[in-house]
Amino acid sequence: MKKTTCLTIAAVAFMCSLFSCKSHEKISQVAPTTEISTDAADAVSNQKSDTAARAFFASIERTACYGTCPVYKMVIYNDGFVELEGIRFIDQIGSFTSKISAAQIRNFEIRAHRTGFMDMKESYDAPITDVPSATTTLVLNGVSKSVYRRADFPPAILQLEVLFDELLKSQKWKPEQEAE
Repeated sequence: MKKTTCLTIAAVAFMCSLFSCKSHEKISQVAPTTEISTDAADAVSNQKSDTAARAFFASIERTACYGTCPVYKMVIYNDGFVELEGIRFIDQIGSFTSKISAAQIRNFEIRAHRTGFMDMKESYDAPITDVPSATTTLVLNGVSKSVYRRADFPPAILQLEVLFDELLKSQKWKPEQEAE
């Protein structure tokens, strides 16, 4: 009896890991990526940034699952400076920086308005396990809004999250220099 129960639990855990991380793969298919363009002229400065003096624009934090879900935190500032903390299952593990254009920032604003981000609830959750979550925060017109989502969320939020994922893939990330 114990052996059957253990095998059943293991099978359920395996199936959950297969399906929970597949949701992340679908995210990149939700919205077209043509709106994001990387300007070759946007180069990251060689000096370490003082983010305390920068104005926050947007961020995302993606959490783990039992599988290979990407885990990272990304912060974007109004001037286009981007900080990335890669934690698990992405190419950039550690602290990195990049720079995006004003047009790319504008794409976030446009997508936020189209998806109704500012009108969404603060949390979309359910009593489930092994499903990665994401917390997305934006400042639009001086108003800050954060949305936590794990389950039972409007699909439109994924259209905004995909912009962060595309930056993760398309930007040239520079390792953040250690303070000397």
